[in-house]
This record gives sequence, structure tokens and C-alpha cells, in this order.
Amino acid sequence: MSREAWIKFLQGDESSFPDIYHAYFGELFAYALKIGFDEETSKDAIQDVFFKIYVSKSKLTHIQNIEYYLLHALKNRLFDIYNLENRIHNLNYHDLFIENENSIAEQIIIREKQTQMESEVAQLLQSLPSKQRKIIHYHFQLNLSFSEIGELLHISPETVRKSVYRAIKKLKEKASHP
Repeated sequence: MSREAWIKFLQGDESSFPDIYHAYFGELFAYALKIGFDEETSKDAIQDVFFKIYVSKSKLTHIQNIEYYLLHALKNRLFDIYNLENRIHNLNYHDLFIENENSIAEQIIIREKQTQMESEVAQLLQSLPSKQRKIIHYHFQLNLSFSEIGELLHISPETVRKSVYRAIKKLKEKASHP
């Protein structure tokens, strides 16, 4: 009876699906209990297997031995559930909270250090003469070449290059001797 119901189901007769379900439910349930799963988990897994069969019947036309397929699918589903439950139980929520809390604290510290460094750089730049400050700004913040800066300020590219070199040297000296 169950073999005929399977063939009818694959051919599109959805009314034969309950026959397949009732023919194999008891055997599947006993198998799930035998391999160590509780009744609720076993019933849920069986429902999942039959749902998957129902929605993907067009992909199952190659299945000849429905009993073997059902037992194999149930075993896989039960072990998926088992693995999922173990992963959830093994999570240590306290560690996750601490880790997240540390990363937030680290982010705040990094932002504060970055703000402090930006402030120090701004102070160092203020110590330069205005023309050197302008050249540094054009070169490092606007990515202008020495030639482009020279054209803007009506000076030679070589003068711009020397000015950048001298400004960097002054900044390094002041940074190393606060």
C-alpha cells in the first residue's frame, strides 16, 4: 500500500500523502526514540521530514525505496537538531557580554587616542608659519603635486619641495621635544 501511495504522490496525487505519513510514522517514531531522542523532538523531526518531502516532491522522483529514504532523512534531521541544541547550550552568554563590553571600551579608547593625536597634530601645524602650513595642507590633505602648489602660490616646485621638507623636519623636532 505505501509503495503505491508513494508512486501516486510523485505523480501528483496529493491525497495519497496522508497514506504515506500514516504508513511510516510509527516506524520513524520508534526509530527516533531508539537512537535516544525524546518524544517531542522525535515528532518535530518527523514533521520536518514530511514537510520537506511535501514541498520538494518534484526533486524526489528518483527515490525508489521510500522507507530507507525516510529513515535516512529522519536521522539527518535529528542530528541537525542535536547539533543546533548543543551549539546553543555551549554558548557562554557571560563571555559574549564581556567580550562585547571590552570591544566597546576598546573602541572608546581608540577614538579618544585618535582625537588626542589629531589635536596634537593640529597644535604642531599651528606652530608653522602660515605659508608652510598652507603648503602642507595642499600637499597632504588635497594631494596636490609640488608643481600644482607652485602654480597656486606663484613659487617654483623646488621651493615647494624644500618647504615641505623643512616643515616636516620642524614638526618631527617639536613632536620629539614637547
